[in-house]
Amino acid sequence: MSEPQSYAPPPNARIEILTFDDGAHALSISLRGVEGARAVDAASISAMHGARIRHEQLGTAKDASRTLDVGILAATTAIGMPVVTTRATKDVSVSTEHLQHALALKVSGVPEVWYLLAQSFNFRKALGPDAGYSSELNLRAFLKRLAAFAPNAAKDAYLTAMIDRKDLPPPVESLIDFLRTASK
Repeated sequence: MSEPQSYAPPPNARIEILTFDDGAHALSISLRGVEGARAVDAASISAMHGARIRHEQLGTAKDASRTLDVGILAATTAIGMPVVTTRATKDVSVSTEHLQHALALKVSGVPEVWYLLAQSFNFRKALGPDAGYSSELNLRAFLKRLAAFAPNAAKDAYLTAMIDRKDLPPPVESLIDFLRTASK
């Protein structure tokens, strides 16, 4: 059974590698599942969108709430009784939530939105020796460089806030919601 049209994502492609070619004033972009890299003139980037995407993960953990009483242990050892310990464990549902940062590019003449997810993007290839060990600092440096590289591209509130170190807009609920917003 196919998904309802209202839930289907807009046309998109995931960016695997993005590097800056300062001499040609172009980006070299490799997309997932597409062979080779595409040269994209900086002037053809019409818009840049970003967002934090809420990601909730449900799991189970063992809860060993019963601990060993040191006083009882000392008393039973002193009189020579064997020490038998049992731990009652039970599974507890654990919900963790984290935010994934995403960036989308709209390129003139390209019908799909190209996007990347910061947590799995190789900033070292994009930033070269300017890359550090902090994902957040790498993301900010990357966005600053991209914004300077394509100064005429429209930027949304997320990009402006990240570059200026301001409060970020509220997160979106899913990647599909983000892609829908970026494709408008």
